[in-house]
Amino acid sequence: MNTAYDIHNVHETDLSVAAHKARDIAAAHAEAADTERELRPEVLRALVTAGFPRHFVPRRWGGGGGGFLEITDAIMTVGEGCASAGWCASILAYGSRVAAFLPEEGQRDLWSDGPDTVIASSMLPVGRPEAVPGGWRLSGRWPYTSATGHAEWALVAGPAASPEPDGTAENLFFALPREAFTVETTWDTLGMRGTGSHTLVADDVFVPDHRTFPMSDVSTTSLEGRPVVPLRSIAGMTFAPPVLGAAQGAMELAGRQLLGEDDTVTPDRLALVRAAGDVELARLLVERVARDADGTAAVPRPDWPSWSPWDCARAAELATEAVDRLMSAAGTRGFSQSHPLQRAWRDVHTAASHVRLRPEPAAAAWLAGRRAGGGGL
Repeated sequence: MNTAYDIHNVHETDLSVAAHKARDIAAAHAEAADTERELRPEVLRALVTAGFPRHFVPRRWGGGGGGFLEITDAIMTVGEGCASAGWCASILAYGSRVAAFLPEEGQRDLWSDGPDTVIASSMLPVGRPEAVPGGWRLSGRWPYTSATGHAEWALVAGPAASPEPDGTAENLFFALPREAFTVETTWDTLGMRGTGSHTLVADDVFVPDHRTFPMSDVSTTSLEGRPVVPLRSIAGMTFAPPVLGAAQGAMELAGRQLLGEDDTVTPDRLALVRAAGDVELARLLVERVARDADGTAAVPRPDWPSWSPWDCARAAELATEAVDRLMSAAGTRGFSQSHPLQRAWRDVHTAASHVRLRPEPAAAAWLAGRRAGGGGL
């Protein structure tokens, strides 16, 4: 139990309501997160209390066993107040989702005391595992691992030491308790400073077999009877919602400055309307992916796994373009160091640079899906 924060087993029952409370707390500390390059404990407490870490945790451990649409909207809400807090809220939720594929004993290690365990995670398979009796010896450095300073556990990845028949090595996830890793302070970016996305380091750590599982399980195994969801198809869902939340927050900030007493369409107001339309389109794209993943879309898309990376990447593009318009319309005032609009601008550009939101790999995933489906172009 994390007694430093006293955050376990105290949570809201309505994620939407709790997300709005967390948004307000995060907004009050957004400037501090930007300066201190980490979320303050009271912000982390608000995220845990809201229920982000427990959302995807299986119900048998007291978790929510939740779906994608609800968490997507909640992440966007928090991102309105602070993009870094929205990003960490997403990391905490999706870290638990991946951890739910651990063997039963491994899940018990994480959640036997409650489902609010704070888990940092990295999907980069850069670790160096070596098979030993009963488990693995693991070393490695995983850069850009968000919320590491608050993490009680971490999920990291690396290729199995024994190659497959085709010469490739299967990537595995490894669950590490806090005492098994250190954090090297390396996060020094223009935006998203509060995510604390430092480098996680493990040095010859023993990981028992029950705390590891193949990365492929996340794409081929169902959780509590829900549809199987390929990991590559929802990877963008971890990162697009905080970007959209930040853009929605920027809309609110710019609106206070640009809306007047009449409906005269000035160039600045036209930019505001265009930005609002782009943010709304982006939100609809991401929510469509969430409904596809939940299996609740009104018009199911059989090829949604191929579309999902592109939808998320395009949503991030739309959000970035929208915030650029807002900054241009706001003028010199918006670029003032004391103005929160410039922080949203920095955050959106930094977050949208994530590889899971880049258009090139997203386009490649779509093209591969079209070829595999035999639909042609």
